[in-house]
Amino acid sequence: MDLKPKFLVIDFGNTDLKFGFFANQVVETGRGWDALKTTLVKYPIEHVLVSNVASKERIAELKKLIPHFLQLLEIKAIPLDNRYATPETLGQDRLANAVAIKYLKQDGAALSIDIGTCLKFDFVDTFGSYLGGSISPGLRMRFQALHHFTANLPLIEHWEKTELIGNDTKSSLVSGVIEGMTNEINETIRRYQEHNENLTIFLTGGDSVYFENAINCRIFADPNLTLHGLKIILEANV
Repeated sequence: MDLKPKFLVIDFGNTDLKFGFFANQVVETGRGWDALKTTLVKYPIEHVLVSNVASKERIAELKKLIPHFLQLLEIKAIPLDNRYATPETLGQDRLANAVAIKYLKQDGAALSIDIGTCLKFDFVDTFGSYLGGSISPGLRMRFQALHHFTANLPLIEHWEKTELIGNDTKSSLVSGVIEGMTNEINETIRRYQEHNENLTIFLTGGDSVYFENAINCRIFADPNLTLHGLKIILEANV
């Protein structure tokens, strides 16, 4: 089996940089500029694809490391039947997730749940067509909103699993946000399952660890789902 990487994919999210080196399968993944610089020395790469939902400054900085790469927003040949009404506004991470679940799903439809800065659901039907999904605030955005739009509620930046009934202000806030998101996730899944009997569900995103044991059905947890989708897109364009 060839494990010499042929492809590098980079995902600039709102809060993090994630990358993956791929041959026929994933060889190595990592996070952050320093890790990327270190790993680039190990693997000379010819084909690079970048997804960027953050700032243009990050692209300029990346060019200092890698002179030549493709950007996802410039690619026209996406291996997906995209039925989104406004494809020009579709987030690059959502597009990559949709491509990934199309190729990784079992029989029937597929749903990706990406829990990061935002909570994102993306749906591919049984025929492999991407129809769209939903976006709502993620964990930290909800904590920030509670602090910003009130006079006395503190900003929660660190938390542990709490009971349903919070017995002080911090634990009440954590309970409200965690339980609220858990209920939102489970109810949204239930509604998709009502119309899609053989639904394959994928869970990803930096905050997915807080919810993977609270979801009331079988899921495939894949922290590299977006990277897998980017690799499939890159492979189709070289």
